[in-house]
Amino acid sequence: MSIDVERLSFSYGAHPVLRDVSFRAEPGQLVAVLGPNGAGKSSLFRCMLGFLPHYQGNISLCGRDVRHLPRRELARLAAYIPQSSQPLFDYTVRDTVLMGAAGGLEPLRQPGRQQLETAQRMMELVGIAPLADRGIRRISGGERQLTLIARALAQQARILLMDEPSMGLSPIMVNEIFSIIQEVSDSGTTVLLVEQNAKKALSIADRGYVLETGNIVLEGKASDLLNNDSIKKAYLGE
Repeated sequence: MSIDVERLSFSYGAHPVLRDVSFRAEPGQLVAVLGPNGAGKSSLFRCMLGFLPHYQGNISLCGRDVRHLPRRELARLAAYIPQSSQPLFDYTVRDTVLMGAAGGLEPLRQPGRQQLETAQRMMELVGIAPLADRGIRRISGGERQLTLIARALAQQARILLMDEPSMGLSPIMVNEIFSIIQEVSDSGTTVLLVEQNAKKALSIADRGYVLETGNIVLEGKASDLLNNDSIKKAYLGE
C-alpha cells in the first residue's frame, strides 16, 4: 500500500512543471502535499494516474510501476477523488457510488448484489444514504464531494488520491470531510492528500510536503510543519 515517487520530472513542451520530485508514503500513512496554485500538484496526480505517461523518474504504487499497470489493475490499487464540480449527467447518488463498486467487473457485466451492498455500505459510511435517489446535480457541493468519496471507497482500493477535497465548501462541511479522511486513514488505507487548507491537512496528516514551482521545498512530520514559521506565514496567515 506504499506510494513511491522517485526523481519525478515532467514538462509541458518546454515548460517544466515538476522538477526532481521524490517522496514516499508508507502503508497506512496519510501524506499531505501542500502548495499554491500552479505549483505542480495536479500534474503530480495526473502522472500518478497514468494520464501523463511521458515523465522522467519512477512512480510505484504498492511496489508496482505505474507505467506497466493496465488501467483496470491501477483502479484496483488506487482510487482518485477529484475536486467537486458540477457533473454533466444527473446520475443518482446511488448510481454514482455504484460506478466505483462496479469498476472491477468485466466489461458489459451488470453490477450484482455484492456491488449494490458495497455501494450502500459506503453511502452509509459517509452519511449520504438518505440522498441515494437524488440526482447528483441537485445536491450541494459538500454532498457531492461526499458522494465522490463514497464512490472512491467503493472501489475498495488500497490507496486514495485526493485532490483539494475542501475546495469551495463551508467550514462545517470541511470539518466533516476531514473527519472522514481521518477515519479512512485510521482504517489502514494509504492516503495522499493534495490540499491548500494547510492547517486542516497537517492537523490530520502523518507527513507533509510543500511543493512550489515544481520543487519540494519543505518536508517533514506534519506536526513539525504545522509549527514551521515559513508555513505559518505562507499558508496560515500568521
